[in-house]
Formats: sequence, structure tokens, C-alpha cells
Amino acid sequence: MKILLVRHPTTHFKHTAPPVSGLPLGLLYIAASCRQAGHQVQIYDAIVAADEDRWGYYESDGDLCRMGATESEIRKIIEEINPDVVGIGNQYSSQATNALIVAQAAKKVNREIRVIVGGPHATVMPSTFFSRDSSVDYAVMGEGEATIVDLLNAMGGRQEIQTVKGVAYLDEGKLIINEKRNFIDPLDDIPLPAYDLLDMERYFYFNGKGKDGRETYGYQGSERSVSMITSRGCPFNCIFCSIHLGMGRKFRAHSVNHVLEHIKLLKESYGINHLHFEDDNLSFDISRFRNIIDGMIAAGQNITWDTPNGVRADFLNEDILERCKTSGCTYLRVGVESANEYVSREIVRKRLDLDKVIEIAKSCNRIGIDLEAFYIIGFPGENIYQMRETIDFAVRQERTHGLYPYGMFTATPLIGTDLYKVCQGKGYLSRELSPENLATATQGQGMITTEDFNSEDLKKLLINFKIRHNIARVIFSFRFMIKHPGYFLIRLKDKSFMRRMITSLLKFELRPLIAEFFLYRYKNCVVRKVGIK
Repeated sequence: MKILLVRHPTTHFKHTAPPVSGLPLGLLYIAASCRQAGHQVQIYDAIVAADEDRWGYYESDGDLCRMGATESEIRKIIEEINPDVVGIGNQYSSQATNALIVAQAAKKVNREIRVIVGGPHATVMPSTFFSRDSSVDYAVMGEGEATIVDLLNAMGGRQEIQTVKGVAYLDEGKLIINEKRNFIDPLDDIPLPAYDLLDMERYFYFNGKGKDGRETYGYQGSERSVSMITSRGCPFNCIFCSIHLGMGRKFRAHSVNHVLEHIKLLKESYGINHLHFEDDNLSFDISRFRNIIDGMIAAGQNITWDTPNGVRADFLNEDILERCKTSGCTYLRVGVESANEYVSREIVRKRLDLDKVIEIAKSCNRIGIDLEAFYIIGFPGENIYQMRETIDFAVRQERTHGLYPYGMFTATPLIGTDLYKVCQGKGYLSRELSPENLATATQGQGMITTEDFNSEDLKKLLINFKIRHNIARVIFSFRFMIKHPGYFLIRLKDKSFMRRMITSLLKFELRPLIAEFFLYRYKNCVVRKVGIK
């Protein structure tokens, strides 16, 4: 069969993260599996394929921003390729409407095209994609690599649709949800992502424009970055997390050799310089993690890396941190969530020893690794005093050890999570689960109101945090630069930094200049001269 896999455009709202690109990693895995099964596959990324002039806010929509190709442009591509099947990757619940737009475009071209939607939202709420006039034929739930192959077999008459595990579809107007599929194990059975189906240089170009899907320490060449997932599944039980819904609770990992060969391919074939390890539990198997790091050191490929999804602080130690630094780690993130012991243990179910977080923060500061932390407030059962305790902890650790708070987020009841179930059961949802509300909820536009707090309480707390965070950042920055006077000279020798500084001076933009120079997040990378040849 001829298959076209599509990453749909995205919609962004006020108070949400800005539009970015980044590789459609999920589609690359699906493409590789389909191709291995003998199908002809193409990928169309409606985000990077779009004209850059449309990467901005439409005045007619006020605060609404649409990123990517228009429906008519997508329809034209489908007409040109004339596929038998259109597969759509939908990563977020807040973007489900855009997946439906692509599905409708496919059916407008040819009603005979079979349309498949997959991703986290299809996993937890497949009914979203089906209605009387639905343009979606099938929803793939959970991991899709094996399911898509069986589904294509069913379309070709080589298998009964009722036997395909992990799919949902309509039968005479009734939604049918087939039996769940077991999670893939071992992961090495999955073919490597089909990078050759993309124009990789296009992604590197957008990365260089600041559109990388992940924050990173920037240096000349760091735009040649990609995301990689070396393991799946999470055995922990955090109330807010949805990862186990699509990837299961069992930790499953690629072998060390598989990971190192994957990195070698990316380096030799595409000249990558930086990796975003997107694993939810990269350090869960500490021995495996150490061997991957040692393998990267032995390979001598001069690749830098980070962990944007975070790792558990209690799965790190001084030896591992030293190896991380040697192997090119630019920053690590840890999930703290709540700094109140009761909330962490009984409500969030994180069961994290805060003393270990402090220990790791001290070690990273001493060793020279920039460390960041996730914090969340506004859980059902949490009170204002306990939220302030988390804010106090975040400010104190930033001021003393440089543990940068990567956001003080508000708890968001993602569909299917235990947090969602609690909020629904107790009537705590203060706003409907619309795409805009889901997209803005984490950024302070809270959706949860309980007997202990409301959204206005959270906003006041976040304003207080922001002020204190900025003060703590200034204090630590001065302490750091007194301890590392070479930081000034290294930054001034950075040509890209000097260009930005001169531009700011010419525009009399002193605030961003001060922030860029004194409050820069990746000071340890500067001192280590990461990326400087």
C-alpha cells in the first residue's frame, strides 16, 4: 500500500509555549515499521513544510496562533501523492482538532482513502475521532509500530479487523474498541526511525532559528540536534502523569549496543552534535545508563546531550554526574513537583527524598552541570501553606545551589490520569476540557478549584514566586560569577553572543541584554567551554 504519514499543524494560545518544530519522532518509528512490512511510505510534516511567514500570530484571531500548512495546502499534497492510507500523528489532546482537519482534508480528496489517527489522545479517548460524519476510519491506541502493520494487513484482506489488537473503529455507527495490545518487548525489535524520509537539514535550519522543540544550551553547531527515546514505560505512580497510559508501567529499554549504534548512525549520516534524551526514566537502570554514557565517552564523537523530560534525583549519584559531565551533558532536569513531604508522598505519590534533591543540586553545582527542576502546585488535597512550602524550597535551592526552577506549573488534569479522575469524581474541574484550556492550564490558568484554593489563589502564588525567583536568580548569578571570573571573558569571546549584545545595545534593549549576560541559564556550560572547538 501507499501510505502518507502526516504531522498536523498546531494551534497556540496566549499563555502557552511558542510554536516550535522538532522531529516527528513517533511518525518516524511508524514509517520504519510500515516500510519493513513492505509498504511504500512518505512523511509530510505540515509544520516545517509551511512558509515561515505563517509562523506568527494572525491579527484576525487576536491571541490565536496557527503554525503550519493550511488545510488547502495539505489537501494539495494528498492529491499529489494519492495515497491509499493517510496516518495522522496526534501528540496532544489540545491539538486533536487539528488532526481532524487533516482527516477531513484527506476525505475531501478521495473518500476511499483510509484515515488512521494515533497518539496519546487516541489512546485515552478514541471516541473524539468518531462521529456520524467522521473522516477517521481507525484510531490506534498505545504503541503503534506493531498495530499499524496488523491494521494494514486487515485493510488488505489478509486479517480480520476484529483480530487487530489496539484499534478502535465504527461498525454500523457503533464504536468498537478492540482488545489492548501487549507492549513491545524487547524494544530492539523495532526498526530505527526512518530519518531518510525527512529533509533533516530543514529541521536543523529551524533549530538554528530558535524553533527547536526542546530548550538547549546553544553553541555553534548545536542546531544539529535531534530527540531520542531509548526506553519506554514508567513503573512509578505519579497522579498527574499520563505516560503509562500509552507506554505502560513496565520499564522497557533498548540495549546499550542498540543505543550506541543509533547514536553512531545519527552522527555519521546526519552530522548531529546534540541529543535530547526524551526518556521518562533514562536513569532508572543505573548500570545501563552508566554503560551508555561510558560508550559515548569511548566513541569520542563530541556529542552534547540533555534530559528535557527529566530524571529522578534519587537515581543519580556523584560518580554518574562526573561521567555525565565528561560525556558532554549540558543540563539535567529532575522532577521535584511538591516540596511538602505529605503532598509528595500521599497526593502526588512521588515518594521522593528531598534531601537527595539537595544533595544532587550541591553536587551538580560543584561538578559543573547545570541542573533544573520541575515544580507543580494546585493538586486536590493540597492547601495554600503547602504550596508556599514548595515555592520556598524552589527559591532557596536556586539561590544557594543554582537549581533553576524550570517552571512552577499548575496541576493539569490530563484526560485518563488519576488526577483527572479525582477532579471529575469530586467536581473540582472549574473549566471545561477544551483545547485552549488544556493548553493554558499548566502555565497558571488553573482548571482546578477545591475547598482549599481557586485559580485566583494560584495566580497570586505564581506572581509571588516569579518575583522571588528573579531575586534568587540574581543572587546566585553574582555568586557564580565571583567564583568563576573567567565567565565574563568567555562570553565576550563568543561571537554569536556579541552579535546579540550589539543588536540589543543599538535598540536600547537593556533588559534582555542584562538577562542574557548576567542571568544566563547555562553558566556551567560557558565555564566548561562546551561546544568550543
